[in-house]
Amino acid sequence: MRIGNKELIKDINRSHVLNAVRKHMPLSRTDISKRVNLGLSTVTYIVEELLDEGLIYEKGEAVSTGGRKGVLLAFNPEFGYTAAIKIEELRLILSLTNLNAEVIIKRELSYSKGVTFSEVIKLIIENIESFVQEKQISHGRLLGISVTSSGMINGSKGKIIRSTLLGWNQIDIRAPLETHFNVPVFLNNNVNAYAIAEKEFGFGKQFNNFICISIGTGVGTSFIFQNKSYSGHHGGAGEIGHMIISPGGYKCHCGQHGCLEMYSSEFYFQKAGPEKLVDFPHSILTNSSYHFDEVYKAAQQSDELALYLMKSLGENLGIGILNLINLLNPEAIIFIGEGVIAKKYFLSHTLDIAQDNFFKKAGFPTSFHVSQLGDEAWLQGAALSAIHYLFDTPIYKKSKLFR
Repeated sequence: MRIGNKELIKDINRSHVLNAVRKHMPLSRTDISKRVNLGLSTVTYIVEELLDEGLIYEKGEAVSTGGRKGVLLAFNPEFGYTAAIKIEELRLILSLTNLNAEVIIKRELSYSKGVTFSEVIKLIIENIESFVQEKQISHGRLLGISVTSSGMINGSKGKIIRSTLLGWNQIDIRAPLETHFNVPVFLNNNVNAYAIAEKEFGFGKQFNNFICISIGTGVGTSFIFQNKSYSGHHGGAGEIGHMIISPGGYKCHCGQHGCLEMYSSEFYFQKAGPEKLVDFPHSILTNSSYHFDEVYKAAQQSDELALYLMKSLGENLGIGILNLINLLNPEAIIFIGEGVIAKKYFLSHTLDIAQDNFFKKAGFPTSFHVSQLGDEAWLQGAALSAIHYLFDTPIYKKSKLFR
């Protein structure tokens, strides 16, 4: 924590003024003074600094109320940029965002299952360098790098502790990127990143306590408690996929048997599909790999096996969410991930079970929502990790915005 002196007070006041403009623009100097409870002369001095540096700019005049028209001020999101990266099992998604977390450049690269960390980190460095050159970013304007991945993440140390999908353990993401680019590097679980975007831009804006549940290749969960992301003691909070719902059931890649993930994701289709095929001999899923999109397309054609698998997945997911609600009592559950495209075929079965929880019977129902943000939210949420750091009140550290 920084020592309380004139420099700290100046930086705190600067932070308040900058964030007022960023979050509530356009504002006049008088508007800012009232909003942050600082004297007009202090605000005017800070505003002139921010204008000189290019962090804010003048945007016309306010409507006159009889006196002199005030000049309106707005935040400049192109002052700097962040690189946001999502590491998946078979592809790398890279982006450059401005300081509003708007994706400016996006690139996807495929690789084989079992890719090594050295191969991935090389691709990340090369492509961030490419973004900097393509956008002609001047020195010091790349302000942060954010990386998301599946698995157990220790964000404070910048390490992937364990990702079973990637086959990685104890991987230090931060060190090589910080060494190469000399900027802050942030690491988060991919579902946590999406939840941050949901809180900033989506349904999450209206809730203090909600849970995001990702459906698709696996099952992931992120908790927002009291408007903050909760990651647990070791960074592994949210592993609802490894909640046991069928003791002695299908073996999970984590080593347990009967995990929710084995019954409410693509894994379930791949295990139960071949078993149930004998009961649905005319299914178009014969010789299928039972990937999520294959089962979804078959369900769209009213294939009975596909419809059975979707219904069963929905019911299994409902059991997991029912337990989660009874345990944590959230205001809302928000569904995210590639699997929500098939909500027509499984979600009603999920809600039939999940809504029948303890709190609803006591008169306090949990609300349910399907995210409307889309795939860019994974990258936007990642970028927000760096952006929130940059604009946080600078009592613990000094970012590049407070020199």
